[in-house]
Formats: sequence, C-alpha cells, structure tokens
Amino acid sequence: MSDARNEPQPSEELPTGPSAERHGRRGAEEQEQANHRAPADDMLLEAIIRHALEEQAARIHFSPELRARILSELPPRPPVRLRPRGRRSRLALALAATLTLLLCLMLVLLLFLPRLPPAPPGNGVRYQVAETLPAPPALAQGGRLVAVDPTGQHLVIQDGRDPGLMYTASLSDPVGSQLLAMREAHDAAWSPDGSALVTVVTPPGAAQPLLALVPYGQYMYPLGEVALAATWTPGTTNQITYVTGTAGQTQLWQTTRGGHPTQLLATMNLRLTVQHLAWSPNGRYLAMLASSEGLSGPGRAIYLMDHDSGQVTALVPSGDFTITSFGWSPDSQHLTYARRDRAGHTLLATLTVPEGRPLLNIPLQGELDGWSWSPDGHALLYSDDGRLRVHLFSGSPVLLPSPEAGARQLFPFWLRDGRLLVVHVAASGQRTLQLLAPVPAASSSPAA
Repeated sequence: MSDARNEPQPSEELPTGPSAERHGRRGAEEQEQANHRAPADDMLLEAIIRHALEEQAARIHFSPELRARILSELPPRPPVRLRPRGRRSRLALALAATLTLLLCLMLVLLLFLPRLPPAPPGNGVRYQVAETLPAPPALAQGGRLVAVDPTGQHLVIQDGRDPGLMYTASLSDPVGSQLLAMREAHDAAWSPDGSALVTVVTPPGAAQPLLALVPYGQYMYPLGEVALAATWTPGTTNQITYVTGTAGQTQLWQTTRGGHPTQLLATMNLRLTVQHLAWSPNGRYLAMLASSEGLSGPGRAIYLMDHDSGQVTALVPSGDFTITSFGWSPDSQHLTYARRDRAGHTLLATLTVPEGRPLLNIPLQGELDGWSWSPDGHALLYSDDGRLRVHLFSGSPVLLPSPEAGARQLFPFWLRDGRLLVVHVAASGQRTLQLLAPVPAASSSPAA
C-alpha cells in the first residue's frame, strides 16, 4: 500500500514542462515586488502618522519654540531598504504605533498641565536702613504713628494712653518739633500739600462733635460746623468734605478751610453713624466707615457713594466683626480694610471697586500694627505681630532687611519717594524712627 501523505493531492498538482518554468519566473517576480512594497507600505503608514501628529500639534496654541521642539522629537524618516516581509515588518509597525501613542500623550499633557507663572524679573528691589532718627516723646512713650502727610514731611502721633490726644511733628526734627495739636479728636486727615489737618472734636461740655482745622505747627480751632467726620476734597487744599447725621439721615457737605460758605452735596439714608471719610484719589468714590454704636463705637460697615450718580451701596455689609481701618489704592480701583473677629483674629482684605469683589484676604498671625500701599500700587506693606510683610500684586519683589533678635517693626508708611518709614522697637523697648531706602542689590545685606 502506498503512503497517501507523500502523494500530491489534486489541489496541489504541480505544473511541469515550460509552464512550470513560466510559473517559477512569475513567482520570483511577485516575491520581488512584495519585497519592494513592504518598505513602501511602512513608509506610507509612517508618513500618515507623521502628518496626523503635525496637524494635531499645529492646532494646539503653543509658542513657536515649544511646537518646534515637539516636532523635532518625531522619528526621522528611515532609509528605503529591501527587507523581507514578515516578523520584522510587524515589529516596525508595533514600534511606530507605540511611538505615536507616546507622542499623543505628551501633546495632551503639555496642553492640559497648568502653566507656572513667570519668574519675577531680576533680583527685586532690596531695602536697607538708610537713616535712624530719635522718636518724638509721644511716640517713644507708647504712642501710635497714625498718619504721614502726602509730602512725607509731617507726622501725626496718637497718645498711647488717651486716643483723643494727638501731636504733630516734623520728620526732619522729630523730637524738637513735636507739638500738641488736638484734644478730644476722633479723626485727622492731612491736606494734599501737608499744610493743615482737618478733624472732628468733641470738647468737654459740647452736645455735638464739631469740625476743626489744625494748621501745621499750631493748635486746633473750630470751624463752627457740627460734623461727624471730615476729609479733604481730592485735588484741593481749600475744600473740605464733611458729614452730619440726624434721625437716620446722613448729609454730605462741603466747606472751605475758613468754615464758610457751606454747601449741601447729598442726602443719604444710612442706619449707621458715619465716623470716617476717604475720597478715592481720582475723586470718583467716597468711602465711609460707619458704626452701630455712635461716633466712638467700633466700625461695622463700609459704604460707598458714587460721586457722579449719588448712589450709595454697602461695600462691606455689617457682620460679626469690627473694622479697624481702611484706605484706597493709589489707582482708586481697590479698597483695603482690616477687620477683627470676636476671637481676636485679624484679616487684611482688599476689594475691587465698585463691584466689591474680594481680591485679597490675608489672615494675620498676630496683631496688625499698621499697613500701607506702595506709591505705584504694586504692593501692600503691613506689620504682622511686629514683623514687616509685603504682598506683591505685580512688579519686582520687595526685599526687606531682617530686624535684630527681639526687635519689632511697627506702623509702616510707604512714602511717595519710595522710602519706607517704620517705627523700630528694639529688644530693650527703645523706639526709633527708621527710614528704609531701596539700594542696589549687590551692595545690600541679606533680607528677610
């Protein structure tokens, strides 16, 4: 019996003779064409992948440098080589597919990962102690530096034991120029040229608080008008804005530094007693600190009046806190205020105006001992538990010198010429005035 497995089956019948030769040549030609097609097919697939990735990258809004770097990482076009079709070709396709997936993942990550903010330019503005001056007696004995005139020459100091006592002094001669300027005062605001202060005082026996003027270097004198709070009209050295309040109505008035004539500007329906006024630097808005407990009570809310429309809104509605101070940014676009809750925690907050949108909230670690905007409006300087801090909104970093061990830095004021005025309290308790000035970074000492 023959072995059927070794015999050709009908479907596998092999040609013989000339036809077999033709068949052999045709098979060889087809194999050669297949060998040529293999690299061509591979290159076509890679070209399609490259084109798709380039289109995807082009649609993503990268910088030209980043896009060029991504495209440069695509695999180079392989040289055309004859290679047999089979396992090596499949490995090449798998490798190309893997590389495509990795590149797609890289593009997605680059697109959706958060971008880091740019590094601040340069080394920043570094400050050093440029001058140390003796503190005026009222300040040396525990008083508080409450105001510096716009020219940076004159000071107002509040007595540490009696807040109604206020003194003026010159920065050029702090000790020799100190003078008692006000008694029973509730408030004080410098004229734009630093020549005088306007205040509201309640002398003993007076039924209502009175408007008073304090020319620099002199004692106060009343202007004859009843007033709850007063300030200077922006851009003038002769016009004074003040408020009165009776039966739930608050009236806004204007007068001169001589006390006459007077002019009614607006009538506002406010439930609380206005105790402090401040016009925005551009004169568009009037901010009013008000209290539910009278002129000497704690601040509870901040109202905002639009000068053009006369509309009054509650910029900071009453809450379970006390507002201790407020002030404008130099560009009139923001208002900063300090508030303390019942637990004694203080928050330094900044709002946009007129929307009242919160821009910044700084919880303090300790007691707030004064704060000040920079003249350009780029930074906010404050004293947190005796240590100077700076919050930077924009521009170069501000680098401050570290005080010696046990020392404190209180009541900072940023002067218009860029210097900082600070009350320095040594570890021994001795107080001095320090002027900090910007210096070249190369010549300064390490900063905080």
